[in-house]
Amino acid sequence: MIASITNIASTSTITALPDSALQDINVITDGDYSSVYTDTLAGQVTITFVFPAEIYVGYIAIGGSNIAKKDSIQVTTSNEPEPIYWQTVSSEQLVSNDPFDLTVSLGGTVDDSQLGKNESNVLMYKVDTAGVRRVTVIVKGTGQISIAEIAIGEYYEIPRGEQSGYNRPWTVPNIKARSAVGLNNSPINLSYESRSLKCVLTVPNNIIRDFDGWYNFINFAANNTFYILEDGDKTHSYAGFNAVPAMTKAHAQTRSLGVSTINFNAFAKSTEALF
Repeated sequence: MIASITNIASTSTITALPDSALQDINVITDGDYSSVYTDTLAGQVTITFVFPAEIYVGYIAIGGSNIAKKDSIQVTTSNEPEPIYWQTVSSEQLVSNDPFDLTVSLGGTVDDSQLGKNESNVLMYKVDTAGVRRVTVIVKGTGQISIAEIAIGEYYEIPRGEQSGYNRPWTVPNIKARSAVGLNNSPINLSYESRSLKCVLTVPNNIIRDFDGWYNFINFAANNTFYILEDGDKTHSYAGFNAVPAMTKAHAQTRSLGVSTINFNAFAKSTEALF
């Protein structure tokens, strides 16, 4: 299980092709899910982050989006700030091709050609790539696309992974139903509302000498929207907010161990049922 501890997406220059006529692309880095980047897909949209210097990218997270309902998504990292172009010259020395992108992907390419409509509204990828200057996200499909946030940065690996009794917020839709009942005990109206899932992450036997990593995580989580990926599956991830870390409790027998806990709300699944 990994959790984001930095988000440096806002330090980059962001472009979208084709550009949305509805909203500025920079809203995807403000950390506010109430401002959602929207556009109408006519084949694909390419979102590019160009950083002023080489960086290490531990994770890339896409939150509050409907990308899971589109045809495909491709996430690529590169050490070149701009694409490298070349032209093929035939044996007769005639220029025959248009510019072609030869950019090498340092960390490989994450390509999901078959996305299901019931996948998460939050997708998080573990990248682990150094020397990155450019991150590219390509979404293919049709209809309206919406993205609340794209986060890029470093992560913290939760010691010993998930613990007994840990909640998995990506397994349920984030909705609740309300209805009014008529005289014959039948529903006369039914409305669905988003709900906030409450989670507790507990790390027993947290070694104090490794406490700096945990402290960096809870310090970031208490001030920002953070992302957690439970395993290698991008859909087993979620966004955390309203985090309230608790004091680490001392172990009953040794001072080198403690129990660390953080309470927070989670946003993960779409409003459609699991299959």
